[in-house]
Amino acid sequence: MAAYALRRLLLMGPTFLLITAVVFAAVKLAPGNPFSAARTAGEGAVRQMNPADYQDLLHRYGLDRPWYVQYGRWLATLASGSLGISYSQRRPVSQVLFGEAFPGGGFLSSPLGATLLLNLLATLLMLAVALPIGFSAALKPGGAADRLASGFLYALYSLPNFWVAVLLILVVGVHFRILPFIGMRSEAFASLGFWERAVDVLRHAALPALCLAYGGMAYVARFTRRALLESLGSDFVRAARARGLPEGRVLWGHAARNALLPMITLLGLLLPGLVSGSVIVESLFAWPGMGQLFMKAVYSRDYPVILAESVLGAVVVLGSTLLADLLYGAADPRVRLE
Repeated sequence: MAAYALRRLLLMGPTFLLITAVVFAAVKLAPGNPFSAARTAGEGAVRQMNPADYQDLLHRYGLDRPWYVQYGRWLATLASGSLGISYSQRRPVSQVLFGEAFPGGGFLSSPLGATLLLNLLATLLMLAVALPIGFSAALKPGGAADRLASGFLYALYSLPNFWVAVLLILVVGVHFRILPFIGMRSEAFASLGFWERAVDVLRHAALPALCLAYGGMAYVARFTRRALLESLGSDFVRAARARGLPEGRVLWGHAARNALLPMITLLGLLLPGLVSGSVIVESLFAWPGMGQLFMKAVYSRDYPVILAESVLGAVVVLGSTLLADLLYGAADPRVRLE
């Protein structure tokens, strides 16, 4: 098992370098830079940057050098344990991502904490709805409940999340005023108690979490249905029934446990979404998470923030893939032998 894990770890290094190199090159190929807006400021600006100051800034930050030289310097900075300094916010990128966005708010008030909270709620909602539907559909495949659930979930899956988000804002937030739809907390948040604060944040997170959850319900439900059907049709289930075991024990003690093994792959796919954020949903609901921060960084050409988010996403994707591989290797010895 240790040799298998070591092989997987060694593969992560070149993959990480390839991902960061592609992202860095794509960022550098985009037109403009963090200081081009000041250079081309119009008459309404306070002061237009003169060419000498502009070139001095580029040289000071090393932006006048070839992209591969800048990439090497950025890798050296990353290897030293730093994510760099944000051009737009003039503070370390680590504080931008992990620091407090609101006084006294703690980690959940940072962009990463806000995105983790929102996507964790969306994932729990998705699993709470999709898993029971998938299991019930597998018990009676082709039945009325199976066809109804499949049609309803696929109809939801076909709806774009930005359209659903706008619809929820107009109906639930504006017309009926049932739930808030702007930001992460209300103006009176500081004066509330602990449980009142928790309820306030959950009410603000309800609509964006629903927008993030509904699209994956069909995929998870059908994935669960197929895994359980394959498990129910296997030889060990027929052998358990032949031994006279109760149907409930056959289902939950044998078939369901074996059907959960393919869910390891699903876990590896869901984990990266917890930190990546959703640019569209977070922007529409003004949720102060990683997605909205990434959009602002792209508009301002804040290269260190863009690269830091890309690094974080790459690490989570590679880490979740490694976790899924190790769990597969622990559950199935044949994977380790391969």
